[in-house]
Amino acid sequence: MTDTPFSKLRPVSMPRDARPIMKFTGELANAIEQHLSAASDGRWDVPVDVKLDPRNPESLAHWLYKSINPVAKGGGRAGVDIEALLKPFRKTRFDLLPADFAVEAEISMSASGDLMCTPGLDGAKDRLFQSVDDLIFGADISYANLESTLTTEEVEPTEFTAESTPKINLTPMQYETVVSHKGRRFDVVHLANNHILDCGEEGILTTLARLDQDGISQVGVNRTKEDAERPRVIEIKGLRIGWVAHTFSVNFKPFPQDKPWIVNMTPFHLEPDPDISPIELQIQACRDAGCDLVVVALHWGLEFELHPHPQQVEWAHRFAEAGADLVIGHHPHVPQPAEIYRPAVYPDRAVPILYSLGNLSTLLSHPAMALSLIARIGIAKGNYRGEPVTRIASLELVPVGLVAEDDGGREITRLVPLTQLDSGVSDGPMRGYVDEMAYYAGVVVGDDWRVDGPV
Repeated sequence: MTDTPFSKLRPVSMPRDARPIMKFTGELANAIEQHLSAASDGRWDVPVDVKLDPRNPESLAHWLYKSINPVAKGGGRAGVDIEALLKPFRKTRFDLLPADFAVEAEISMSASGDLMCTPGLDGAKDRLFQSVDDLIFGADISYANLESTLTTEEVEPTEFTAESTPKINLTPMQYETVVSHKGRRFDVVHLANNHILDCGEEGILTTLARLDQDGISQVGVNRTKEDAERPRVIEIKGLRIGWVAHTFSVNFKPFPQDKPWIVNMTPFHLEPDPDISPIELQIQACRDAGCDLVVVALHWGLEFELHPHPQQVEWAHRFAEAGADLVIGHHPHVPQPAEIYRPAVYPDRAVPILYSLGNLSTLLSHPAMALSLIARIGIAKGNYRGEPVTRIASLELVPVGLVAEDDGGREITRLVPLTQLDSGVSDGPMRGYVDEMAYYAGVVVGDDWRVDGPV
């Protein structure tokens, strides 16, 4: 149980949806409102394809509508029933080793979603992760997406205007809060995301310098052209892990002059048929480099939708067939179901595909966005049919909620397992808030996360 009285917990004081950060005026604002009004008939309550374009009022209205009403239905995009496809995986625990695998050593990994500049961080040092400390940092390897860059410039408010997409930055103190807890830190953070160029090359270099200082590895950003051409291999706990990390976008920000290689980018969702062969080649390069495991980490997916796009399923399966052992996704700002895929070329190998882990810390307080998944991944080294191999052995998905603690009139942001919130919060508005989080958790992982099991 959390050591904080549940009566002191409440939703974080921040906007529930994106309306307050939308700072559009004039004809563009009027056009957005017209599209929103037209969507009151429910046309956007199911998944639909609207081209991502920050200058298109329909695209902006669709994005805003989904932040107000996250899309919980899977729908039938491209004739694919995503809900039916992923229904067998709507649970929280998976045992993945074949029966005749002889385990010689076991290693654990945690994977978390987006780390952003949520309110209440300034007083939350060594308290944000208090109730999930071991869940995240007790693993041998801990990974998350750092979606907030550091900068030497003034931190700007997060606003969406006709001139600029929202910027997400951290102060040094906020950064320290989101990457560590009582001396333990994330081992690997993902930097290839759509906010990595919010402050241009300066933001990248400032962030890299601080990560170097703290001994945290990063994936997705390249210091040199040669780095971009080499497989990214990080040795942790005796494992050689190859990392293939890409983002679908940099929010249309310009790449630094003569450095198109600085961020790994594949335009998922921006082009009808993006070329994903560079990712497949990087997977093979990791295999050729003798990696024990290959992790494909992707900043992708459609925001505020609780199921992946059918194209993502196709792409993820291709990456598994190319040799990926694990696919980790983030960006939609809500969690999505996982899938366990067995490649045709390696039918005895189970590849977990985590389409979206959601926000570990969030900018919006809608219950679907305050909810995230922390994945605990078991890795086994051993012998299988006479060969030394390393495999993903198990997967556990733990729903957690970002809430605020009343600390004598000051708000402290806290992450608390949903099981604790569900069993400990008894009544009032906070009970309703927890019930909403529980509903969205059910959409993604079913109900076996509850203390008393499925209901």
